[in-house]
Amino acid sequence: MSTRNACPAPRCCDVVIELSDDVGEARPAATAILVRQASAGHEVLLLKRSDELKHMPGLWVFPGGKVEAFDKGDNELEQARQGAARELEEEAGITLPPSSLQAFSHWLTPVVVSRRFSTWFFLTEVSPDCEVTVDGSEIVEHQWWRPAEAIRAHHGGALPLTPPTLVSLHDLEIEQDASLFLADPDHRPPPRFFPHVVQDADQMVFLYEGDVAYESGDINQPGAQHRMTGRRGIFHYCCKAPELESA
Repeated sequence: MSTRNACPAPRCCDVVIELSDDVGEARPAATAILVRQASAGHEVLLLKRSDELKHMPGLWVFPGGKVEAFDKGDNELEQARQGAARELEEEAGITLPPSSLQAFSHWLTPVVVSRRFSTWFFLTEVSPDCEVTVDGSEIVEHQWWRPAEAIRAHHGGALPLTPPTLVSLHDLEIEQDASLFLADPDHRPPPRFFPHVVQDADQMVFLYEGDVAYESGDINQPGAQHRMTGRRGIFHYCCKAPELESA
């Protein structure tokens, strides 16, 4: 990580991101993305966290949480897979074998965030009649969303999300059938998102690998963009190749 990430943290997105000037250790975590087929296309399960929670209150998230010491596995990935299956059962009342969860992406929380996690995201498909049961305490609501509709709701201010959730929804929106992710795991190796963060006026810019500014932090230089911008809890994702100069 570059030293710019350790600078005093901007305060524009505190509504969904708890910021700190201190660099904390990233704890292992795991998340399960559930998709189901519906008449209008595939849908994704989102859970609403209670407004009373200290960490990420009121946000809509995928089922997930910290990987515990009792989550068995021969390596970090397998322990995370076990943890994702356990959290899925605890938060949504859905029991699935860990082997059914396919690695989807790997996220590292930026150093400017107070609670940092190294999180594996997993993807699996469930039947259309899959029953969801939330505990009514930590998780208070659930809803199935088409990815494009969830993105629009977030941009309209009606669906508070974190950057990893929003990026995952964009990835799932690209594929018309989410089953393609599961049918051929080698088709899409799990990308990693280890953000560098810079401040641009009143917004935060999360730079991901592949962005022209990922190492320099100069967000105005021309080139490929792979970034998230956030202002007042609303995030916008951009992933585009550099424009070709005309002959």
